[in-house]
Amino acid sequence: MSSISTLKINGYRDEPVPNTLFQQPGSSTRIAIILPGIGYTCQMPLLYYLTRLFLGLGADVLCVEYQYSRRTDFQDLSEDEQKRWLLSDVTAACQIALARPYRLVTLVGKSLGTLALGHLLTKEPQLAHSQAIWLTPLLKDEVLRAQLRETSQHSLLVIGTSDKQYDPSFLEELKAQSNVRTAILERADHSLEIKGQLSNSIKLMGDLMHEIELFVVRNT
Repeated sequence: MSSISTLKINGYRDEPVPNTLFQQPGSSTRIAIILPGIGYTCQMPLLYYLTRLFLGLGADVLCVEYQYSRRTDFQDLSEDEQKRWLLSDVTAACQIALARPYRLVTLVGKSLGTLALGHLLTKEPQLAHSQAIWLTPLLKDEVLRAQLRETSQHSLLVIGTSDKQYDPSFLEELKAQSNVRTAILERADHSLEIKGQLSNSIKLMGDLMHEIELFVVRNT
């Protein structure tokens, strides 16, 4: 059974970054770092099952649990300053987590977390050989689009056709990159659920976990 603890991480304005670390018994050679959305937390279905998946694969898992949606001081900032806060927090989290020499690092970003993911993959040399999972990326953000074009890490990009961020022309462009695999989920929204169809949403979640597991194992 994995142990559960909290790392001491200081990010923006030297404030603590909320997090939960799940560690394998003994010493693991791999870690998954999960960067959630602003309102889609690590306790919600997609990221909860991803955490269980990585634990089952023998990885440690760090869930970065920033709580921006509850903080008026974050919401009152400009968009640029909010992004600086986010990037400061996730950069600090990665530096602390990777102080231990893991052989394989998998970064998972959901929505807002994909902005952090793009920054980390293009700015942090120690992540040059990591894996990346982009869940409902914010494809309308031009900086993120440029970072996606720049990345060389093995990547799986997951988005639904009912997501407002869905951009078929840009996704078609990404197909030319050998390092990027796309999974387009028909009728899935920004939560990767099919509105009004619970049983189909649950099946979709199971199929997606299988797809992610295959991606992780094939690129190990």
